[in-house]
Amino acid sequence: MSAPDLIGYGLLRPFQRGARDFVAGGGADAVRSAVGQILGTLGASATTQGEIPWRTELGSLLHLLRHQKNDAALQELARVYVTDALQRWEPRVRVTGVKVRRERQEGKDVLAIRIRYNVLSTNAPQSNVLLLSLAQEILVGTS
Repeated sequence: MSAPDLIGYGLLRPFQRGARDFVAGGGADAVRSAVGQILGTLGASATTQGEIPWRTELGSLLHLLRHQKNDAALQELARVYVTDALQRWEPRVRVTGVKVRRERQEGKDVLAIRIRYNVLSTNAPQSNVLLLSLAQEILVGTS
């Protein structure tokens, strides 16, 4: 069994049309897509209903950071929200680092979230690492 078979195969996000259908992939691409989907989906909180009606808890709480003061406390909350969401919803990864910085892009203040994680072959605690040190960046507008 190869690494992509163990990790999975499916539609890649953001959705794009291929020659016949939507673009699909496996391995690191499938995991990267799932991580983006989890962090980009509004999870249920004490003040908000989750985005997906049949599974309201799925997602992250990053949406709660919009329109908040972009300071050290907000950056720490972002780090915690990312780590918690990935630990809960993506068993194929082990987060090795989350760095959050305030940046200005195209005239807007954003939180630049850089995530490092290892992709695991199984969900067991002693699983073998298949792909080391993948990195991903997520931007959250804070105005």
